[in-house]
Amino acid sequence: MKISRVIAYVSILCIALTLMFTIPGEKGLISVYHLHQELSDLKSQDMALRQENYRLAQEAFLLKENLAYIEHIIIKEMNLVKPEDVIVVFKKKKQ
Repeated sequence: MKISRVIAYVSILCIALTLMFTIPGEKGLISVYHLHQELSDLKSQDMALRQENYRLAQEAFLLKENLAYIEHIIIKEMNLVKPEDVIVVFKKKKQ
């Protein structure tokens, strides 16, 4: 009797494990794990893109409304100077 119970428990355990690995999808738990990883990666990319979008929206607002910011960007990106600015050029010494 004890041997038949052990066989029954082992059979039930094998059936339960088989169902656990085959029910969730084509490849079972491995597929679910990879999909979960992909979802986690996509959520982190989404958060990064939301932050970038927010930063760009702020910059667009400043470019539309703030003339001092526009002037700063023009000077910075195009290397321009104002008429009253003094330009200082340093030359490297030959060694």
